Amino acid sequence: MKIVTTAALTLCLALGAADGSFAQATGEESGATDAGAAGQADSGSTPDAAAVSPADASGVLAPISKEDAPVPQLNLMVGQVDEMKLIGADGQEVGEVDSVLGDANGNAMAITVEVGGFLGIGEKTVVLMLSDVSLDMGRIQTKLTKEQIEKLPAFGG
Repeated sequence: MKIVTTAALTLCLALGAADGSFAQATGEESGATDAGAAGQADSGSTPDAAAVSPADASGVLAPISKEDAPVPQLNLMVGQVDEMKLIGADGQEVGEVDSVLGDANGNAMAITVEVGGFLGIGEKTVVLMLSDVSLDMGRIQTKLTKEQIEKLPAFGG
């Protein structure tokens, strides 16, 4: 399932890059009248394409592959969060964490959880923001019930 999720996120990132959503505009293209922006455009230097502002990074999430990357909201590392059980507000086990998603700067922002189905059949992956979960007795807890989570839209197809 991780391969499918990773492939879907890669496709989303590629589509986003193709439509220019990651491109930085020069002073002339954005209509900036700031002397610094105009000077940059006139000097022939190109902006650093790898630098992404936090505002630009907030809309795109991708799996964090580094097992030792921190997930400060849960005070754990990515490798510790993967495969953890998710418990709903009603105390029922909802599913299992599939991966941790991060923004373009590598900051952990959300988790993907496999819910529903039986023995992997009929399962779907949903996204929960880390602000909606907490760590409780070695499990990830959410205020949503199992039914509410199962009604969330499927992520990655």
